[in-house]
Amino acid sequence: MKVLVLYEELATYFLTALNHLAEEYKADVLVFTKRINPVAPFEFKNYHTAVRIEERENLSVEELINRIRAFDPDITYLSGWIYKPYLKAIKASRLKNVVIGFDNQYNGSLRQWLGAAYFRIRLKPYIKAAFVPGKKQRRFAGLLGFTRNAIAEGVYCCDLNTFNAYYEGVKEEKRVKLPHRFLFVGRYAPEKGIKELWQAFEELAQDPSFNWELWCLGKGELQAYGHPKIKHLGFRQPDNLKDVIKQTSVFILPSHFEPWGVVVQEYAAAGLPVVTTQAVGASELFVNPGKTGFILKTASVEELKQVLKTIANLPDDDVRKMGEASQKLAQCITPQIWCQRFIQLANER
Repeated sequence: MKVLVLYEELATYFLTALNHLAEEYKADVLVFTKRINPVAPFEFKNYHTAVRIEERENLSVEELINRIRAFDPDITYLSGWIYKPYLKAIKASRLKNVVIGFDNQYNGSLRQWLGAAYFRIRLKPYIKAAFVPGKKQRRFAGLLGFTRNAIAEGVYCCDLNTFNAYYEGVKEEKRVKLPHRFLFVGRYAPEKGIKELWQAFEELAQDPSFNWELWCLGKGELQAYGHPKIKHLGFRQPDNLKDVIKQTSVFILPSHFEPWGVVVQEYAAAGLPVVTTQAVGASELFVNPGKTGFILKTASVEELKQVLKTIANLPDDDVRKMGEASQKLAQCITPQIWCQRFIQLANER
């Protein structure tokens, strides 16, 4: 089986799914993708010998089409519809069994309805099925013209083996002593709600009895906020996180806009309770309010202060139990499930 992947910005979690596809289904996988983002410089070093990765910037549209025709795929995975050369290649090569993956949430806007009408006329005839992460995206896929049987959820799955191993490797130490540290992971960008998080934390930290710290993992356009109890760790590769997970206890992603957020599943699998907002798509699947974490209506400073204070006032054992429940909840989407649903979509008649 030959699988062509036309991807936007490759991440290690997606490569995990492709590795499983190559290993368990004996697939020959060819990936075209954007050049590595300097804000999230993932290193792609542990991929299967049957998986080949090429940067699309090195190819003209004609060269891309010729490479695809020579590969002659049985199944194609298309990551969104932003990159026009991918769409040209699909049409020119008359590719079969094309599955599109996307995380756009349905919002009912006029712009979305007009865009959907364009998609149904110009693109839908070349695409067989839609692979989406959750319910809001499933609704949008229906608007794009895909039938119920041609839509599947679960397009995003983290590297569960790695994050489950982190959980197993640190849980005994946390049972002895729970570290009082929140953890943010993501780009330093306004839409991530990190400015509000910094402000909320600073205001709470003025109280001497508030004995928690905030660790931040990532980088981006916003300047790191200086505070003695806020630690900035920069970007880390997914295989270099054990010490961070061992020393933190609650994951928080207070985004104003987050179509999904694979990072939520990652740190749930690592055994951390999760705090998100309703804007974070992954909250629908990986956060059970009050049992595995909290879902805020907005990323306002006041709401953030309230939830941080609530967690800080909980007994350590309660926080620990929430983390254990969070870890179990994270197992609902696996690379095995991803492959099964992807192949089923491609073979749907």
